[in-house]
Amino acid sequence: MPSILLVDDSPVALRALAQRLTSEGFDVREALSAAAVRKLDGPTLARLHCAVLDLQLADGDGTDLAAALMGRRPSLPIAFFTAGATPSLVECARGRGPVFLKPDVTPVVQWVKRTLRASQPPPALSK
Repeated sequence: MPSILLVDDSPVALRALAQRLTSEGFDVREALSAAAVRKLDGPTLARLHCAVLDLQLADGDGTDLAAALMGRRPSLPIAFFTAGATPSLVECARGRGPVFLKPDVTPVVQWVKRTLRASQPPPALSK
């Protein structure tokens, strides 16, 4: 089962997206802060298939967290889910991944599905 990391300092937004992704069959790891994500161990990070980060966290911004994650897992697909980030922060984030606006979780779920489909190896040829 694909594992998705969700990071948002809003418990309501985090729960809404987590419930939707779980209902779609994904294993969801939730974090309410950048500090919690920075504490994840190597094996946990290795099991992640993608991450969805809030751009404005209480203890930092999502672009800094994305850079830290990419430093440890360069191939990890990352997207952002935000309600009111500044235009300059949104522009910076777009250099690292797509930006989706809260509260609509549907585009995020669609991105997760597309991203996971694209990262799966093609089926083996039968002999």
